[in-house]
Amino acid sequence: MKKRNNTLKQLVATGAMALIGFVSNGQILETMGTAGSGTQTIAARETAGNFALTSLTYTGTADMRTTTPSTGYSGASGSFNTLIQAQENFEMQGINAASCLVTDSIRFGVFKTTNASNGIDFLVLEYSANNGATWSSISYPALPTGSGTAKWYLVSAALPSGALVSNLRIRFRSTLVGTSSSNPQFRVDDIATTCGSTTSCGEPTATVAVTGTNILCEGSTMPQLDVTTDVTSPAYQWYDQNGAIVGAQSATFTPTGSGTYYAIASNANGCEATSEKEYVLVYPEAEFCQTRSLQGCPEDIVQACVILKAEDLIISQYVEGTGFNKYLEIFNGTCDDIDLSNYELRAYHNGAPLTGSPTYSIPLSGTLFIGDVFVIAHDSATVWSGTPNLFSQYLQFNGDDALVLFKLSTSSAVDIFGSVGNDPGSSWRDSDPLSATFGWSTENKTLIRKLCVYSGITANPNLAGISGFPTLITEWDTLTTNDVTDLGAHVITAAPYTFTVASGDASIQSSTNNCVTLEVGSLNSVINAIGTLCTVANCGGNTSFNVTINEDCPEAKGLTTSKADGNALELYPNPTTGDAIVTFTTNSDETVSVILFDLSGKERMVLNNGYLVKGTHRLQADLSKLAAGTYIIRVASASETKTLRVVKTEK
Repeated sequence: MKKRNNTLKQLVATGAMALIGFVSNGQILETMGTAGSGTQTIAARETAGNFALTSLTYTGTADMRTTTPSTGYSGASGSFNTLIQAQENFEMQGINAASCLVTDSIRFGVFKTTNASNGIDFLVLEYSANNGATWSSISYPALPTGSGTAKWYLVSAALPSGALVSNLRIRFRSTLVGTSSSNPQFRVDDIATTCGSTTSCGEPTATVAVTGTNILCEGSTMPQLDVTTDVTSPAYQWYDQNGAIVGAQSATFTPTGSGTYYAIASNANGCEATSEKEYVLVYPEAEFCQTRSLQGCPEDIVQACVILKAEDLIISQYVEGTGFNKYLEIFNGTCDDIDLSNYELRAYHNGAPLTGSPTYSIPLSGTLFIGDVFVIAHDSATVWSGTPNLFSQYLQFNGDDALVLFKLSTSSAVDIFGSVGNDPGSSWRDSDPLSATFGWSTENKTLIRKLCVYSGITANPNLAGISGFPTLITEWDTLTTNDVTDLGAHVITAAPYTFTVASGDASIQSSTNNCVTLEVGSLNSVINAIGTLCTVANCGGNTSFNVTINEDCPEAKGLTTSKADGNALELYPNPTTGDAIVTFTTNSDETVSVILFDLSGKERMVLNNGYLVKGTHRLQADLSKLAAGTYIIRVASASETKTLRVVKTEK
């Protein structure tokens, strides 16, 4: 880095003026210096420190000469200038134009060797805002032509908006094809701007440190972002995907929701550094579909399952197979049927920005029922044997294309796959060979959304590079090319729940995943369910449901049905660990069936199915091989049907 030089050389008025848009308050001025003699290469003059502004850097294929010194305009410095011949150039680096405006200008003295040249025919003025990677032209007025016009002029040109950066490069270049003696030749001297600084910013940096986790649940402590920079006396401004954040102007910032955050540190000299971006993902608080209240008689065995509620539709499976084997699955995990005409799938190929038009849009239609999926396939997709809900020739994507499930009524994304506006190359992927998910990729893979993911990505990550899809390895499982396992079905659920009796005397028999088996007590009960909903963000959720006693339950165990007709139906013992005696009376000779059912209505045992004479009958039922629970015994004849419940318990 060159030493700092804040001394600005002043113009000295000499001779007659031939001005074209001259502005006299230049903030930098390169007079090419006076030290040295004869002809000198740009590199040699740079090494010797003979340019006027030693804080800048100079390169090029032209050379420096004292012949034909600048004259004839206000501020012409004479002495050295740069001679630019066919295919040669002269370049200045390190101009700090960050504080400049589009109303500011650059001016320079220029000499042409022929009357026929107007300057702009072969001398190009260019700028680069990205360290010379690309160059853009700066337009300047044409010089006079005709007899006597081969002389020095002072020219002024407006600075383009793209040139207003802290590390600007300016270049003069001849486009003439020929030898060094070809005409026209040009000389340039006294390069100045009406803004900017010769203060060298170098290449300042800004770095963000994150305290806490950047993937978390709503209501948890948000992460703290702290920026450090080598910009001197910095001022700070934080940004998210929507632009500058009002009031966020300190070195420390705490986000309030999902988004991509970064800071710009700058100072009064126009030096500026932009930090890397940090993506913060906040999962919404979990909700559940209403669990129906359970009813039963004391000692009945009942079962309930808690159902996790998705925030909206989500993309549940992505198939990037060979050729046109492209599929996308959309899942309705909400508690309501959804009208798909309110949604469309949008694709942004190869880094297309979210603010622009999508590469294609696929409108959806029909009704997507609770717990069902909607599969879109390319017209020529063949690897899946199922029947897609929609074929579309526009469903074309590779590993570097972002997809957005868009909701029309809210004009917002309900789920985003990838990072819109960023091209990762061939794919987003995990390239760390030490990672357990090394090789996971969006290219030539099938990806299935993890069962614990109940909310789509609604804030675009907007991160560059192969790691720009931050939830690829946290929210998705990967399969090999053309593997369509589970395509056509999806669920969301939590890790195993913990069920507890919050009140009442129901008892928990067993639980599996999101379901619990209960024995009804003698009181109405409330059951709590607590589960870890998504290990990605360590979210938790809880819900509760009621278990109530049926109003038509018998008042005591083992009582017969009504004896008003004299036809009693009894069972003893009840509850039983095995044998039980069923007693009933028939008033006539008739055919009678006595069958035991479980609570689902499945027939489990036939005690009688034939002719019985008039009188009292006792039948033995062996329940020892049945699982513990509540069963129904039904006694039916042509004239009437009676039922009673029997409870089988463990020994």
